[in-house]
Amino acid sequence: MGLTRVAVAIAAGALALTAGAIASADPSADPWADPIDEYPVAEGNYRPGPPPNYHVYFQTPDGMFCGIGPNGGPIGCDGVPHDAPTGTNQTFLTTGGPAEYRHSDTPTFTRPGVDVLPAGHRLENWGASCAVGHQGTVTCETYGGHGFTISATYGVLW
Repeated sequence: MGLTRVAVAIAAGALALTAGAIASADPSADPWADPIDEYPVAEGNYRPGPPPNYHVYFQTPDGMFCGIGPNGGPIGCDGVPHDAPTGTNQTFLTTGGPAEYRHSDTPTFTRPGVDVLPAGHRLENWGASCAVGHQGTVTCETYGGHGFTISATYGVLW
């Protein structure tokens, strides 16, 4: 009889913990939500040149230059993390496939005079967006669920 009471007490305790966890869960939270969408859009000089200029360019706080072309791309940065393949100097993305590291003889995304995109802010350009995270990462995304996150030390391409 004593063993049964212990088993019932354990089961009741487990049920109470489970119910508490379920009750405290936020039903409106989307576990697949993109965190850069929550960043505010930055204001500043990100469209160099005379209008119409449909590209958006920015500099990261650590000095790398990046850009977002209209309608989903091209998007990229004139820089790669330390773990990128040898000989690559650019992170590149279009709507047609996953991001990649590549070599470019000329900088594609460097525009002198553009503003630094502050950490915790994003830029958008007709279906594509880039943001600088609080740890210095750059995340860019476009149509088709493709994108990249890069920092000085690592990169993730999708």
